[in-house]
Formats: sequence, C-alpha cells, structure tokens
Amino acid sequence: MNCKTLLLTIAVTVAMLITSNCSTAISIEITTPPPASLEVNQSASIAATVRGSTRGVDWSCTPAGSCGTFNPAHTASGGMTVYTAPRTAGPVMIIAASTANPKKTAPASVTINPVASASSITGTYTFFINGTDKNLTSYSVAGSVVIDGATGKVTGGEQDYFDVSSGNIFPQDPITTGTINVGSDGRGTLSLTPTSAPGETLSITVVNDKHILITQFDANATASGSLDLQTAPTSVPTGGNAFAFLDTTDDVAVGGVLTSNGTAITASEVDDDIVGTATFDFAISCTSPCITAPDPSGRGTITFTDPNAGVQTALAYYVVGPEAFRLIEFDGNAFLAGSMYGQGAGAFSAAALGKAFAFGQAGVEGIVPGVYAAAGQFTGNGTTALSGGVADVNLGDGAPVKAGALSGSTYFVNANGYGGITLSGANTDGLANFGVYLVDPAINVADPNDNSGGGGAVMLDLDTDNIGVGIVVPQTAGAGFSGNFAVSLDGVFQTNAAFAWYGLLGQIVSDGTSKVTGLADYNELNIAQNAAVTVTGSYAKDGSNAGRATAQVTINGAAAPNNLTVYQASSTLLLQVDVDSPSSGLGTIGLGVLEQQQ
Repeated sequence: MNCKTLLLTIAVTVAMLITSNCSTAISIEITTPPPASLEVNQSASIAATVRGSTRGVDWSCTPAGSCGTFNPAHTASGGMTVYTAPRTAGPVMIIAASTANPKKTAPASVTINPVASASSITGTYTFFINGTDKNLTSYSVAGSVVIDGATGKVTGGEQDYFDVSSGNIFPQDPITTGTINVGSDGRGTLSLTPTSAPGETLSITVVNDKHILITQFDANATASGSLDLQTAPTSVPTGGNAFAFLDTTDDVAVGGVLTSNGTAITASEVDDDIVGTATFDFAISCTSPCITAPDPSGRGTITFTDPNAGVQTALAYYVVGPEAFRLIEFDGNAFLAGSMYGQGAGAFSAAALGKAFAFGQAGVEGIVPGVYAAAGQFTGNGTTALSGGVADVNLGDGAPVKAGALSGSTYFVNANGYGGITLSGANTDGLANFGVYLVDPAINVADPNDNSGGGGAVMLDLDTDNIGVGIVVPQTAGAGFSGNFAVSLDGVFQTNAAFAWYGLLGQIVSDGTSKVTGLADYNELNIAQNAAVTVTGSYAKDGSNAGRATAQVTINGAAAPNNLTVYQASSTLLLQVDVDSPSSGLGTIGLGVLEQQQ
C-alpha cells in the first residue's frame, strides 16, 4: 500500500467515525411521561428531552388517526406538549422522536379507558321521557326496564304510555324485548319493544352506571328524560313528599307537598294552574286506600282529587329509590307527568333558601310558538327576600331577557317545605309567580342515586300566561367546568322554512377554559334524525355574575351558532337555556343540562 492509499483510507475511516459518533451522540427520553391510563378525551402534559441536538422533539402516536392529538406537535427539548386522548378506548403508543434524527425515539404506552360500557349497565332501571309527538301534541312514557348489559339485551319491563294526538293510552304495558349498546364516550342506543305501544328508540348518554340521560330518537316523537337504577323497588311514598307535574296539552300544572302514611294522603298543600287560572295553597283529597304498593316492576298508583279540576286523577308511579319516583297519568282525564321526591325529616324554614341556588324551567305560554324556557340563579337572605340573582328568559316573543336582575324579590317557606317565590316580572319578561317545593337535603334532584345529595326543590311557574315545571339546585361558588359531560337540550326552533321540536343528546368535553367539542344525536322532529353530529362551541364567564356564562354552540356544522346562557350549579351540573329568539319571533327556544360523566 502506498502513502496516498494509506492516507485516503485513514481519512475515510476518520470521517466514518466522526459521522458515526455524531449519529450515536443523539439520544432522547420522555422526562415527563403520561399516566399509565387516561379516560377518553382527557389530557395530560408530557415532555421529552433530546441530548446531542438542539432541534427539539416531534410527537406522534399509534394507531395513527385514532390515537389522539398533541398541542403542539413539535416542542423544544424539555418543552411541554398537551396530549389529548381519542374518543375511543384502547391501547395507544406515544412516540417522542428527535427532530434531528427521527430514528431516535422514545415510546410511552397509555391505556385509554372508556367512560362507560354496556356491561356495567345491568339491573332494573326506571325511565321516563316527556315531550311531543310528530303531530306536536303531548307524549310521555314512564316505566321500568330490565337490562343485561353484558349481552346487550333488554329482558323485560313494564311501562305506561300516552300519546295525545293518537289517543293511545297504554297503562301497565309489558316490555318484551330490546337492545342496548354503549360506546367508549358513553353514547349509545336503547331500543324497547312494548306489547301494545309503538316501539321506542332512545339515544342514551351515560353519566354513571346508575344514571343515564335519554331522548327519543325516531320519527314518532322527541322526548327527553333519564334512566335511573332502581335501588329500592318496593318503596312506597311515605312521610313528606314534594312533587311537580305538567300537562302541556291541557295547560295544567300541579305541584306542592303531601304527607302519606303509605296508603293515604293525610295532609297536603298544593298549587295548580289550569288554563291560566292559578289557585294557591289548597288541599287535595283521596279515599283510602289511594296509594298502592309497587308491583314487581316497581310500579304503584296514587289517586287523588283536585277540587279545582273536579275530577279524580290517577297516576302511576315508578320507584327509583326510597325518596325518588317518576309519575305519569293514565286515566285520560288529563296528561300529567313529572317527579316526586321525599322530604326526609322535614322541619323546613325560610333559612333553607338562605344561600345560592341555580334553577331551570320550561313550559308553555300563550304566544306562538307556545313554549318558553328560563334559567337563572338567586341567593336568599334566609328570611323573606332574594338578596341577589339574575335570570335569562326566552318566551319566543322577541329578544330574550338576558341576566335580568332578581334582587328585591320575595319568597317564603313553610315548615312542611311548601314555598313560593314572587318576582316583579319587570326583569323576567313577565314571569313572576313560582311554586317551590323543597326536598330532602340528602336528595340530588338531577341524579337521585347520587349520594352527595344537596337538596333543593321542584318548582312550577304559576302565572296567568305561562305554566311550566323545573328544578332548583344548590349552587357552589367557583366551581370548575372541565372534562367529559353528558349534554341534553330540547325545545323548538322556527325559521322561515320550518317549525319543529328538537332534541339533542350527546357527549362533549370541556377544556376548562373556553372550548367544548363533542358528538350528539340531533332529532329534528318531522325533518330528520341526525346521528353523531358534531358539536363545537366556545364559552365565556360573565364577569358581573359569577356562576353565569355565555356560549355559542354550532351543531352539525350549521352556518350560525346557537346562543346559550349557562348557569353552573356545581362542577358536575350545569343548566343551559337557548336565547335565540329575535324580534321576528323566529329562533330557538330550549332548556337543557350538562352532567359530568363519572
């Protein structure tokens, strides 16, 4: 070998060593790893550090297209990115790669867990839905259903059903078969096949294994409610009970408190509003026995006479738990439906409303399109007055009231929990007279199986032009809004081309700051049933009224968003009202809830 060849060989070898050393000098490790498991849609901050290069980190994951997202997808060495899990459950591999040498990677495995599964929905559940049929008249169903989530089958049940336009009333109608499915995000479908009534296809979104939001998702009707695990199916309403029922066809609202010994109503204080004539503080009567024990499906009956209606009312009740019942009228005299809750030890006073509350209410009124929705918040002073509060009211009669002041309004609460709130009406578009009937402080009226309780009340609007039903729930100051939520919203919309009832039910995720995204089933009755449409939106807190926020939500890529006002009761419950109703009378009116999935 001559000198030239030797020198060339040495030079090549040195160059190769330098190149090799440069390549192997780069290394990468994930220094802030993700948790071993995440719930669908949830986020985690992660970081990786690169040695031997200053070009940073590129983030990716597998399986591609269904493994989640990174924000940002490129970071400096040691910089944080936010990984957001996908909507579907399963194993995911997160990969941090050196930008300078993409072959240098560091992996981290994460298991994405579902928020719910069909297998956990097993047992006997009480369900109820209230709404309207395809001919725009009252429609309600209440019942119990036996679900075997592991097989995805409904194995039995019983329901009471009425549909005013068809004239069909089917009490004690056996449910023979059905199916259930639940996706990773808690959305799914429950189909029921009763013996006499038409079959029902329900969209469902699981809040927890014992509480599920539901809405009818077919061409027959749009009606919303809940499905709740029966925890005490032999319970009979005893002691003090608060109730609120509404019949939108006959313009009848009835509510109040009653005391029961298990077979008869022994005392009561009741309000009603019948076709615009409100009567306050009277007693209903019954001939003992007027309360029957529940059958094996958890169905019993309550029969009473309202002296103002002049006829006997027969209601079927379906047990949820020892202090929670869903009720539906089955006699054909009227078409009441609603809920009743126990009052525990009783001994209420005005101090029971001496703190912060949020409320939501919807019903009918005398102006086309004939429905209204309202939500708000108030604080009682513990004696006779509301010391503060605001409400948003949409009567469909022009621009809705937004953040109308409630201060200066009055209220009362009797020892049995019968109470009322009187507003001036000046700041609430005429809404002024409310019956408020307090429940056991251990009860959660939004989720009767939630042991956290909280109390509150059921309520009626008892004005001449409006009747409605709603709930009052305690409000927690400074509550956050982040994570996975079941969302339900229903009402009417009217454009130059169409008028329709609608129901929306689905699942969204809130980033805790200003954005929501999700999927929902959207039933535009007599127009279309739209499955798994996109829901995107933004929200902003009201700097003048803590607990209130405004939101703009786009459904199914619509050209214009829906404008909503949201009142936050707690980190797990929010009430929302649609405030689209311009002076032309066209727009959207609706009331809904957001419940955190657990």
